[in-house]
Amino acid sequence: MGDMSRNFSRWEFACQCGCGYDRIDPELVDRLQKVRERFGPLTVTSACRCEKHNQEIGGRLNSAHLAGLACDLRCANSFSRFHLIKRLVNAGFSRIGLGKDFIHVDIDAKKPQSLIWLY
Repeated sequence: MGDMSRNFSRWEFACQCGCGYDRIDPELVDRLQKVRERFGPLTVTSACRCEKHNQEIGGRLNSAHLAGLACDLRCANSFSRFHLIKRLVNAGFSRIGLGKDFIHVDIDAKKPQSLIWLY
């Protein structure tokens, strides 16, 4: 499985069902690495998803996770959320979803850009 960047390994981005799908987009990893260097440790809670796993967890049919273009990051509190969002925008992310305890980012150019949504 191997390292994707200085602070991320391929296994962190693999589908959580254990199928082995781990084809994460290198540009996404590069942007996350830039955020990591300014924010501190990041915990990936979901990245690549096979179709079966995506369906089981209620993911959207056209989820960017299916193409290895998305990542969810754990975010424990409002203070961290503010600073993480600031770093994500500075790293060029323009598609950000906010959950209670996570932040979704993706680089899917086929979807609307420059938006933040709530889960």
